[in-house]
Amino acid sequence: MAKGVFVTGSGTGVGKTYVSALLIRGFSALGHRVTYMKPVETGCSGFGLPGGALIGDTPAGDASVGDVLADGVSTSNVSIGADTHLALGLTSCKSGDISLHSPYRFAPACSPHLAAREANCRIDIGHIVLAYEKLAKSAAADVVIVEGAGGVLAPISDNEYMIDVMRALRIPAILVVEPSLGTLNHTFMSLRELGRSEVDVVGVVINNACGINRDYIYNDNAASIRRYVGSIPCLDFGHGGINNDCDGINEDRCCVNKNYGGINKTQGIAVKEFCNELAKRI
Repeated sequence: MAKGVFVTGSGTGVGKTYVSALLIRGFSALGHRVTYMKPVETGCSGFGLPGGALIGDTPAGDASVGDVLADGVSTSNVSIGADTHLALGLTSCKSGDISLHSPYRFAPACSPHLAAREANCRIDIGHIVLAYEKLAKSAAADVVIVEGAGGVLAPISDNEYMIDVMRALRIPAILVVEPSLGTLNHTFMSLRELGRSEVDVVGVVINNACGINRDYIYNDNAASIRRYVGSIPCLDFGHGGINNDCDGINEDRCCVNKNYGGINKTQGIAVKEFCNELAKRI
């Protein structure tokens, strides 16, 4: 059965999908067979699967774990989300059933609990665990990158949160944070909550998605986060310009995705080293 790692964040928009894509490529470059899962995704519309098939295009009689939810609500007619579309397209291992990769997908671009309420649907953590276990066994992968929605305490119902999904899956987490002013409070609260919930944190990524200047505030934030996490691997990553020669991960591709910016060779090597450390911990 494949080993999993959960990519969570200190909030929405910190770059979890970008980091998930980097991890997919980093682990792949180290020789791992990688697949991807997004248990809950909102804002799903208009994307087909790699290869052209759309969600719901499964053979008759081949009902999957995700086609009908625990409360009887069908998801087979809801399009794949942008995050799954990007990340899954980078993986070397895919299940024949998209609902294992993306069990709960909703059209409204809002919090999972609100999207589920609008769809008259209950997000069942047990259903997510079942989908994950089937994916980990069926996709011929040895690493599963699981990406959360929103931050650690993003609600999926009136009384359950994304951290409850992490606990149920029993896999370690990577926390993605920003380097900007205010990040220390968000980062430390997220790490404290993960520790309180006994979710093992195996890595932290300081993701400079907005390309802010590396001034004294940035440098102190990064140093403070490193001190707080101690021996936990920490990747300080800034989006670079596209390098058309080599990105340090794969010689034949210069970036993860043009929409997400490029990375240079030095950054690519850092990603591989980070993934190598993660592989020892998951």
